[in-house]
Amino acid sequence: MAETTDENNGATAAEEKAADLREERSKDIRSLMALMDEGDLSALRFDDGTVKIELERDRGPLSQAALPLMAERVGKLLDARSEHDDVTSGAQSVPLAGEDESVTLVKSPLVGTFYVSPSPDEEPFVKVGQEVLTGQTLAIVEAMKMMNEITAPAPGVVTEVLAANGTQVEYDQVLFRIATEAGA
Repeated sequence: MAETTDENNGATAAEEKAADLREERSKDIRSLMALMDEGDLSALRFDDGTVKIELERDRGPLSQAALPLMAERVGKLLDARSEHDDVTSGAQSVPLAGEDESVTLVKSPLVGTFYVSPSPDEEPFVKVGQEVLTGQTLAIVEAMKMMNEITAPAPGVVTEVLAANGTQVEYDQVLFRIATEAGA
């Protein structure tokens, strides 16, 4: 009987050690979650060589309360762009295949949410029929909480807006069609 008691005590000690280890890991994970909250992070990866932990949170759709904050961030982005020309890069553009070279397609440089105006209660950056200059903001694509301006690659007239406001756009998706002069 002495042997079974020792074996049971050994199993109990191992179970206690495992429970302590789980509790310690649980505390570590809660600490990492607190760090995510503190830094307002949407994802966090931890790797100490023996343990890898990846945490990610889904923010869900924007609430009505979040929209004014987003508008404020977009406004700051636009202000920063006017101070620093290199803050954002423009969209890709290519001449329209099969037609004359006076039509330029403006494509999305990344995957994200397409916005035609700096905030829901403001006018769009551009409208169909509007003349635009090189570097003029056409729209914004939000990706990973970063607002990326889509700018006109050349002067011309906006002939089509090919994405709906607030929709998800893909990399290389055509967003605008701009009629440019043949010599431009």
